[in-house]
Amino acid sequence: MKINSKGEGGFMESMVAVAVVVISLTAFLSFLAFSVSHDTEEKENELPLYILDDVRIANGDIEADIEDKMNTAIERYGYTGMRVTLTADDGTICSAVTLNAGHQDSDVIRSRTGTIIIAADNGRSVPVNYAMAVWS
Repeated sequence: MKINSKGEGGFMESMVAVAVVVISLTAFLSFLAFSVSHDTEEKENELPLYILDDVRIANGDIEADIEDKMNTAIERYGYTGMRVTLTADDGTICSAVTLNAGHQDSDVIRSRTGTIIIAADNGRSVPVNYAMAVWS
């Protein structure tokens, strides 16, 4: 950069400084917009899957003490009811559990299905299929 006798930069140096500021702001605002829109999308379709953390398999049966977590999720997210169905069938363990909380009488239902891996008491990892439905 060339500086004149007063210590000021010329036109070319000013253009480089403006370009750096514009590019930095553009990158920051793009990242901010993407992260905000991404968070909103997930929260609209997200169901409280953290309640499945206490599911375990003991003596070949699924044990799920998650009624308190289900009731807490109903209050926190404003649902009217919730149903969780857990099914394990890997050839050696065959078990199914259905848990209900609240009232399942609303017209708006959201659901999600998937598979979680649970460590059984005999040391094996067993795939457990879940189906979660919430009424709001």
